[in-house]
Amino acid sequence: MRGQILRYLEEANSEDDAAERRSSLTFVVAGGGFAGVETVAALNDFVREALPFYPNLSEEMLRVILVHSGPAILPELGESLGRYTEKVLAGRDVEVRLNTRVKSVTEGKVFLTDGVSIPSRTLVWTAGTVPSPLISSLPCEKERGRLLVDQFLGVPEWPNVWAVGDCAFVPDIRNPGQSHPPTAQHAIREGKVVAQNIAAVILGRPLKSFSFRTIGLLASIGRRMGVARVFGFNFSGFFAWWMWRTVYLSKLPGLDKKVRVAFDWTLDLLFPKDVCAVHDLDQRRDFRWPDHAGNASGNNGDHEIGSAQLNWRECPGEIDDWDNALERFLL
Repeated sequence: MRGQILRYLEEANSEDDAAERRSSLTFVVAGGGFAGVETVAALNDFVREALPFYPNLSEEMLRVILVHSGPAILPELGESLGRYTEKVLAGRDVEVRLNTRVKSVTEGKVFLTDGVSIPSRTLVWTAGTVPSPLISSLPCEKERGRLLVDQFLGVPEWPNVWAVGDCAFVPDIRNPGQSHPPTAQHAIREGKVVAQNIAAVILGRPLKSFSFRTIGLLASIGRRMGVARVFGFNFSGFFAWWMWRTVYLSKLPGLDKKVRVAFDWTLDLLFPKDVCAVHDLDQRRDFRWPDHAGNASGNNGDHEIGSAQLNWRECPGEIDDWDNALERFLL
C-alpha cells in the first residue's frame, strides 16, 4: 500500500487533469474498527508528511475518508472513546462518514449506500472478515458462519475435533447466550486450553473449560496518540499510545524481532519517513522510448534491453521528464 500511495502522489504531482488528480489524491478506508482506525490514521500521517516532496501538491488537494456502518467508530471501546477518536481524526482533516457502507467499487470511484460517489483510486477494506471457506463445507453445526464449540472447545457430536480462533464460535460461560470475540488474546488462550484438553483425553483426565475476560483493548490513532480501555478504565492521548506500543513490543516473538522493531521505532522519532519507492515501468503508463534507444543498447555487447522489465527507483520531485530520464538511464 505504501508503494501505491507514493505512485499516486508522483502521478498527481505531474497530472494536468483536475479530475484525475482528485481521484489519485483521495484515499478511502472502509471499516471503523481497530484495523480501520489505525490504518486511516497512519495513512493520513504518511501522505501529509510526504507532501513537501511534491511541489505541485498541497494539503487542500488531499482527501482521506473513513467509512463506517455504525453510529460511532471503535464501538468495542465504548462511545466516549469512539467520539474522542472521531474528534481527533477530524482535527487532522480526516473525513469520517458514519451510518453508511461501501456499496460498490470501480477503478476510479467508490460508491456508498447513501448514494454518495467518491472519486478515488485507493480503497482499503477493513470492514469485517469471514472464516475460511473450508469451514462452510464441514458437516458440523455452525453459528454465524463459525464452528459451534462447547465450553471445552470441542465440536459437539464430533469426538476429538476441536476449534479455536476465528473459525470457532466460543460460548461465554460467564454470560450465557454470548460468545467470546475472535481476538488474538482470546485465541492464544484458547489454544493453550485445547492443548491441555487433548492431553487430558489421551491421559483420561477431566477436561478444562475455557473462560477468559478481556484484559484490555488499545488502538493507535496517529501522531503518537492513542486510545485504550484496560481493566475497565479509559485512557487517551500520549499515554495510551505508549501503552499500545509497549504491549505490542512485548508480544513480538523473539528478542531479535523486539530489538529490530524498537530500533526502527527509535529511528522513526529522529528522522522523516522514507518516501522513495521502486516501481515497474511497464505497469505505470505507456512510455515513449527514444528512437535511438535500440542503438544505445546495441552498443553494449554485454546487455540487452529487449522486452525486459525495468525497475526505476523513484524519488519524488526529482524526475519531471520521463523520456529524457529513460534515455539517460539507457545511455
